[in-house]
Amino acid sequence: MGAGWTQSWKEEWKVGKLYLFPSRPEVLLQPRWNIPPSVWLVYRSCMLANIVSWCVYTALIFNTPKFLIFLSHISYILLGFYYLVALLNLAWAFIHVRLFCRKKRAWDVTMGGSEESFGTLPLPALLAFGLSLQWFLHAVVGSFSLCVSFLYWILSYPSSQHVLTAFNINLHLINSVQTILDVLLSSTPVHLYHYLYALLAAALYVAFVVIYWLAGCTNLSGRPYIYSILDFGGRPLVAASVTLAVCLLGLPALHFFLWNLQLLRERMVGGSRGNRMALTKWVWWWVRVGGCDVTELVFSLDPGSSVFETLHKETIEEIP
Repeated sequence: MGAGWTQSWKEEWKVGKLYLFPSRPEVLLQPRWNIPPSVWLVYRSCMLANIVSWCVYTALIFNTPKFLIFLSHISYILLGFYYLVALLNLAWAFIHVRLFCRKKRAWDVTMGGSEESFGTLPLPALLAFGLSLQWFLHAVVGSFSLCVSFLYWILSYPSSQHVLTAFNINLHLINSVQTILDVLLSSTPVHLYHYLYALLAAALYVAFVVIYWLAGCTNLSGRPYIYSILDFGGRPLVAASVTLAVCLLGLPALHFFLWNLQLLRERMVGGSRGNRMALTKWVWWWVRVGGCDVTELVFSLDPGSSVFETLHKETIEEIP
């Protein structure tokens, strides 16, 4: 694994890894394992339903929009937004492939031959944008979820001794479990350069915290800060130090963890048992999603080619 890890590390510093336009869009849609399309769709739906239900419950128990000032709630809502975008993209791609296969079958029946062969399917521009947004959210909420869990259980919980409730556990632990599960089950690539998107989101939140303090706003307890460790008025040095530590040490370390988790996923897929369970994308998309006959597939297709045709062919290769 050492040589493979070193090679992956070297490849991560290519400029193309910064982009949010994958050369193979299906990696943002399909699972990494041989999970049936209907089960994958239900999984995405259940993750979204779980987060929406907790968000509604949170709004009801706080009974004030002020709960939205906290990073834990913001990151949880962003996680829900990620699952919403991922579900909509997946449903759209399913419909797109099924319509193409239905059109092809109708042509075969009418003309006695195939006008279009299985290969790359044109990707709608709006779906391409949706996939880029999904990948951006994946990069942000992954690091943010782990960061929220780490800060809560290491700093906040030991000092405040909050009562352990299902609400606290879900908001500060299950969020990270969902993030890790998504990395392990999906085919979504994690690139080290994408830490910059999480850093951008963190900078926006810090700017909000500072503006909130300058405007004289208070938290739920009526104090002039959101978090005590971010009290720029009373303890500016501590607040600045914590901000720099989280943005420049915590977030990159957690993003690096997710990158290694992705490498572990690929190592499991590469094993003997993993190979039997891994996804065969052509069969998954054209047969199991599109409903076409397996005998219609052109198995001479390049395994590294994409199911969807994209205008961004110059981007670097992603995980297959």
